[in-house]
Amino acid sequence: MNCEEAQILLSGLLDGELSLEEKNRVSGHLETCADCRSEYSKLLRLKEVTNEMRFFDVPDKLWAGYWNGIYNKIERGLGWIFLSIGAIILAAFGAFEITRDFFLSDKPPLLMKIGIAAALLGLIIMVVSIIRERLFNRAHDRYEEVEI
Repeated sequence: MNCEEAQILLSGLLDGELSLEEKNRVSGHLETCADCRSEYSKLLRLKEVTNEMRFFDVPDKLWAGYWNGIYNKIERGLGWIFLSIGAIILAAFGAFEITRDFFLSDKPPLLMKIGIAAALLGLIIMVVSIIRERLFNRAHDRYEEVEI
């Protein structure tokens, strides 16, 4: 048995999943190969440590605070989405009202109207996004969690 085959079977040996023949072959290889023996001892130690691990019992008050925080983040996120959509719709309507003569006129070609409408809509979305980001950054200190 070579090292590559033994490495594949080491986990099975740890978990008692190998047949008697495979177990004997791997054990024989471990007696002659220091590298695989070292790898096996590391895996054995890892298994011991993970078997000793226990789940931490989280108090109900901590769980309630966690779920309340999740709810607040979702709620605020939805609020920002609807606020942004509303601002975009109102700004687009205002832009349309200002340029109504241009869009209702037969003189400019349709492609030009579509291009200008797309540019205006993109500009409105960017402005709303920048304002939203500035308001968010003003309310949150980027270095609040940094410990000196």
